Amino acid sequence: MARAGGSTSGKSGLGTAFHDGGVAPTGDRDLADLRDSFHFDPASAEIRLGKRRMLLVDDIVLGQLRRELVRALGYESARMLMSRIGYGTGVADAQLAQELRHRGSLEDIYRAGPQFHALKGAVQVEELAFEADFEAGRFYGEYVWHNSAECASHVQEMGIGAHPAGWQQAGYASGYASTFFGRPMVFRELECIAMGHDRCYLVGRPADEWPDADAELRWFRADTYSRRPVPPDSAGPVDVDLHMGARAIVGASSGFNTVLHLVDKVAPTMAPVLFLGESGVGKEVFARELHKRSRRADRPIVAVNCAAIPETLLEAELFGVEKGAFTGAVATRPGRFERAAGGTLFLDEIGTLSLAAQGKLLRVLQDGDYERVGGTKTLTADVRLIAATNADLRAEMEAGRFRADLFHRLSPFPVYIPPLRERRADIPVLANHFLARLCQRHGRGLLRLEAEVVRAFHDYGWPGNIREMENLVERGVILAADGEAIGLHHLTLGVGNRTDGFVPDPFRDFVARRFRQHGRGAEQDVGAMLLDSGLSQQQIADQLIAAALCRSGGNVSAAAAALGMTRAQVQYWKGRRGG
Repeated sequence: MARAGGSTSGKSGLGTAFHDGGVAPTGDRDLADLRDSFHFDPASAEIRLGKRRMLLVDDIVLGQLRRELVRALGYESARMLMSRIGYGTGVADAQLAQELRHRGSLEDIYRAGPQFHALKGAVQVEELAFEADFEAGRFYGEYVWHNSAECASHVQEMGIGAHPAGWQQAGYASGYASTFFGRPMVFRELECIAMGHDRCYLVGRPADEWPDADAELRWFRADTYSRRPVPPDSAGPVDVDLHMGARAIVGASSGFNTVLHLVDKVAPTMAPVLFLGESGVGKEVFARELHKRSRRADRPIVAVNCAAIPETLLEAELFGVEKGAFTGAVATRPGRFERAAGGTLFLDEIGTLSLAAQGKLLRVLQDGDYERVGGTKTLTADVRLIAATNADLRAEMEAGRFRADLFHRLSPFPVYIPPLRERRADIPVLANHFLARLCQRHGRGLLRLEAEVVRAFHDYGWPGNIREMENLVERGVILAADGEAIGLHHLTLGVGNRTDGFVPDPFRDFVARRFRQHGRGAEQDVGAMLLDSGLSQQQIADQLIAAALCRSGGNVSAAAAALGMTRAQVQYWKGRRGG
């Protein structure tokens, strides 16, 4: 790659964009559209950028806030806090940029980020080098920050030191770029006026291209999340789960970090924990993470889906059965309480329990003793209880469907997990995590997400939350050819609509509305998607026939009718494909 002072070339749109050799071209520095989106209304005490409310903040406050945070929390925690705030703001501004410039090229939309900084009075960004392939997720950038309010206020309040001071700004750049490229990006401030340099200079690239990316990634995590109990036979702390893209639980949003902070606080205790949140937000994943951080981590965690156990079998499942207790009980069988002895019992969907089942559970929680069905020996329940529900248990109590005494037993420490639509900063790291894991699971080479998919993911409401994202990414991994980018057509092709008897697909409906809002007809939408996909005519035909056969349950005649083909043509295709 050329460096500052080299030639300049570029290509806008979804492909590669390259600029190098000083400040970005004049057209890219044009702030007119963004400036026009600012609205000042002293009468209502509102300043808005687009639909978002803004505040004018005195830089004296910025310096004093930093000084007080460092004094109160220490340098490490203060930097983590400011970096995470910056990361979340970068994710939010990436969404705002796409709203305000949705008709522009991705290169133009992306460059709104540095321009937002200038408009807000934070810093003037000089671009020295810029290389980006939004489809492939490749990025490299070099920048100089001029007149950084954050770094200047740090120097004024805290003087010159050994570390860079653009904490919030580096977090902002990392969150902003991660959103656009659908993979974790890291910006590192290599020179800073707070270190005695005459400028602030930083470099940005994908996290996995830095040899020591965790030096920055750690700033975006909850302050206590880097500490797990040390196993007795270990020589030091265990933190292998902290590398983005390799662990089972990932995220960078303030909501995600708040939940992890609460998990870390309650894990060493014996207090019952109640996880609350919508279906698919990851309640069981967080429950298992809590168990790993508890003093019972070396003992089993036993999960029970309360909704999946018939009322007549619940007592036997939870407490066990003695041989001969009823017809079919040919052997003594331990229950879930017994199997979880010394460890953790996780009761998922606890809001579905009947009142009778709630009473039996409450009795064990109060007394700590129980008997197997058909048995006479008293057993002691030695478990740490974690429960989860997507129901509003207070409303259920008011309706008489959930016992108040059981609720209070379960909820001395409730933890609410926000839905994915409120954790936008988690979207790029989650998408990247699922993509890597599912490619490995299905024996695929590492695929990538098209830029249009990344943009759609960040605008979508995610009614099914993280579970829905995993399913969509898996669909793309299955359908995309080797070396091909996963496009919107992979995620929507062959999915039934609301009138043909198939399960509705909210993401497909969202994509259709998105195209209509941009002034295209349905036929143009499909045509544009297929053109953007890079598929050949034969590949498109193959996928259409495969989708029609899938929808018809393998019925060749029905598939042919749906496609306007003859039965013989579809049968020939099946034979050619070895079907």
